[in-house]
Amino acid sequence: MGTEIDILKERIKELEKENSILKQQQIEITEAKELYLKIFEEFPALIWRSRLDKLCDYFNKTWLDFTGRTMEQEFGNGWAKGVHPDDFDFCLETYVTAFDKKEPFLMEYRMKNKFGEYRWIRDFGRPFYDLDNTFLGYIGSCYDITENKNNELMLIELNATKDKFFSIIAHDLKTPFNSIIGFSEHLVKQIKKHDYEKIEDFAEIIRQSSYRAMELLSNLMIWTQSQSGRMEFNPEHLDLPALIKEVTLLLNGNAIQKSISIYSELTTKIPVYADKAMISTVLRNLISNAIKFTPPGGTVNISAVKTLNGLEISVSDNGVGISEERINKLFLLTESYSTPGTHKEKGTGLGLIICKDFIEKNDGTIRVKSKAGIGSTFYFSLPLDHEIV
Repeated sequence: MGTEIDILKERIKELEKENSILKQQQIEITEAKELYLKIFEEFPALIWRSRLDKLCDYFNKTWLDFTGRTMEQEFGNGWAKGVHPDDFDFCLETYVTAFDKKEPFLMEYRMKNKFGEYRWIRDFGRPFYDLDNTFLGYIGSCYDITENKNNELMLIELNATKDKFFSIIAHDLKTPFNSIIGFSEHLVKQIKKHDYEKIEDFAEIIRQSSYRAMELLSNLMIWTQSQSGRMEFNPEHLDLPALIKEVTLLLNGNAIQKSISIYSELTTKIPVYADKAMISTVLRNLISNAIKFTPPGGTVNISAVKTLNGLEISVSDNGVGISEERINKLFLLTESYSTPGTHKEKGTGLGLIICKDFIEKNDGTIRVKSKAGIGSTFYFSLPLDHEIV
């Protein structure tokens, strides 16, 4: 009897020892979990954790600092209030589908920060398990990828713009070169036959088509330099009336051919601070367009007024005008197209786009007012040269 009692006592001691070890292990596990979460508190990623019921029971300090909300507010599914409405269904479906399969997931969605701004978040969630391999739920880490996302979207937009740009170039180059090739062949045939009728007409068409192709290539080179960053920006102290006179003299021949008068109301020196080559290109395009779309005997007026922010220059004509529908598309590359002038003059469709780009590079803006059948006025602003004014 005594022996059995001794055995029982020994067994009780062993169990107590085992229990003590288990308690110590449990304490160590608890402490490890607390340390685990403590490490996560200051982790640069936004950390979350969810339970078996798919509801979240933990968010680290980085998450709460980002959202500006408390743990109680985010608890459960409270965090979902910050998800952008357009992304919520996708976000929920991705999470639930992965959870049910106990598979990792990676998704991107917009979430509101403490300033009320929606930021793009990349969320990587994965299942986590206890030491005995029991499934406990999910844990996830999120990063703000807004800048990368914006760059991706910008790249997509730039690629679309580039595709449209080359489509315009291909179309616009094809037309004049078809004319040059086609009428050159006619010209050769007529000369071989000693038939000189219409030779002058053919030669004139070839000449005009060549000029148009050259204009397109010139604009293409300017645009490419500008977009690739190879065009230097050199602002300087400019005498605007002198620059307008210089550009007007270059285009005077075109105006004389159509009996169009060009008037400039800028007589005294008006100092501006801008890139001379760029502003010269802008003036040349706007005045050339005014001549092109004004009928014979019309007028083109150039004037300027001081504003709070600088100087606003205008180029007006009494030509064919522009419909309201087309005005909204004039400065968009994706909508660019050319309209024949009053003497069927052809353009490249790129002039106004280049103007917009150059004016914005000089810290200015460009706009237009027009009525079909009455005329158009293009306005662009430039900063005044405050060192002289």
